[in-house]
Amino acid sequence: MNNLPQEIVNRISSYLSRDDLKSTLFISSGWQYAAEEYSEAFSEFNLTTTNDSTFLSRYSGHRFRYLKNVKFKTKLPDLGPYDDEIEAEDDCRETANELQKLDQIFTGQIIFLYSTLKALETRLGNVFDMRLGELNTPRKIHLTVYTPFRGNIDWGFCSHRHFVSWRVHLLSPSTLPTVLSVQSLTVHGWDVGSHLSESVEGFRKLDLRVILDLSSKLPNLRSLQCKLGADEWLGSFSSEALRYITHDWEGPRRDSRHGFGKAYKLITLPTTLRHVHLDFLYPLRCVEQIDQPWPALLDPLSTSLHLLSYQLRTMSLHVVADETLFWPSDGETPAWPNLESLNVMFHMSTPSGSWYFRGTHGDGVMEGYDIPDDAYPPLETIERDYDDDSEVVDWQCSWDRLYEASQFRVEPINEMIVPFLTAFAKSAALMSSLREFALWCPLQFSPLHEGDYENYDYHSVSGFTEYGLAWGIAYTKPGEEAFMNAPGTDFSSNRQIWWMVSKWRPQHKLHSLFQRIGLDKHGEGLDEHWGADEATDGLLIHRDWFQDWENRRWDVETY
Repeated sequence: MNNLPQEIVNRISSYLSRDDLKSTLFISSGWQYAAEEYSEAFSEFNLTTTNDSTFLSRYSGHRFRYLKNVKFKTKLPDLGPYDDEIEAEDDCRETANELQKLDQIFTGQIIFLYSTLKALETRLGNVFDMRLGELNTPRKIHLTVYTPFRGNIDWGFCSHRHFVSWRVHLLSPSTLPTVLSVQSLTVHGWDVGSHLSESVEGFRKLDLRVILDLSSKLPNLRSLQCKLGADEWLGSFSSEALRYITHDWEGPRRDSRHGFGKAYKLITLPTTLRHVHLDFLYPLRCVEQIDQPWPALLDPLSTSLHLLSYQLRTMSLHVVADETLFWPSDGETPAWPNLESLNVMFHMSTPSGSWYFRGTHGDGVMEGYDIPDDAYPPLETIERDYDDDSEVVDWQCSWDRLYEASQFRVEPINEMIVPFLTAFAKSAALMSSLREFALWCPLQFSPLHEGDYENYDYHSVSGFTEYGLAWGIAYTKPGEEAFMNAPGTDFSSNRQIWWMVSKWRPQHKLHSLFQRIGLDKHGEGLDEHWGADEATDGLLIHRDWFQDWENRRWDVETY
């Protein structure tokens, strides 16, 4: 057994269970290395500010090659009497001084993370070439950074402290060390539990440019992913006080979006970046719990996102978007020369706060609105805060009772949707490498206290109204796996377009633009499919069609 070639040892070990691998650990060093690799016991490490010495000692030798995932959760000091890092200066609001201290604490943790990874690389300097990897062993670390969380020890703090609109910032990002061993980066919001009221407490919103700042210090980065946004979509309550306390103030939200766009023009992203999955509507089930009779949130982000496209091969976006996502407002022709696979899940609202969809009776058509200069939360307690606190003193107990979300928007508003689709089709026609795309919007039909929908036949909308619905369009070039096979054909000799748009039909000019996608490169052959099958033509489909298609393609672990 000791004399077997390492290739044979590795092959045998690859078939053994974890328990069987334990019994081979002490046969020889070769068997030990194989057992450690195939057991995946050293594939993941949850790094904290207190276990860095363990991390460095464990991975400073041959075990580095087994390391695939490093996770790091940022945390701000708890609100409470045991807080020795920062003191609350106001019982209702965070002051400017307190916000600055929180930024400094978050920045210190990010510096610690990057410095620890850099220290590991320095220790490995004589063993690994971080640019190339050791012989045929590629370094492929997937780094996940979780957004800040601030717990609450002392229940004496008021409800305003649980819903803070001010973003947490990374200070002096240019001073971060360069880390060569990370190939994939995910910036992850805190997952929401089964009850939103139990898990929303403590969420802190991250300044979006942090995504770019972290990426810029990873020169071997191939895949970038973020999962953020659910904590921005609160406020659908029958209680006006609870709506006011929980809503995300427009000013900090807008500043974060604009800062993202400005930062992109100043920051050089790695030239190795090929795959992007940016989910600003995560988790979707929380984003969908909005009361649709109200105006939508403003979200001036999509104008910046098209800038990311030039070097990418695959891109997936979950975003509040308008036509500037695909076609810049300055008239400059967008460049997407290398993009092969594109998924855009767009929210039913627009960045201006208006809507792409209305109710089946034509209800719910609303204009957008401008953000006033004073759309920022106060930095000290105001008189209203005391009144609101008295009204919602038991907000956690009454959350579900007061939460209202009437969802009835399922029909496109042509004045809004046509310019958006036109910009997409014009841009897609210029994507010379495009193999496939899906452009879709998640919908739900569950009217609440809407008199016009009393005794309404829900099956006239869809046979799946108790589930999530979707409205969208998909495309494949010749020779590709079909978006769906009923109708549709795998590896067809023609281009294919699936119109999953219920009863809506594109106007002739818009239809012609979509028919031009891939025409110059693949010829005139085109098969168009309307609805998932004859039974669903004219109805909204189950969104699983789009979600399953997306999930098969955008897995950060595969890059």
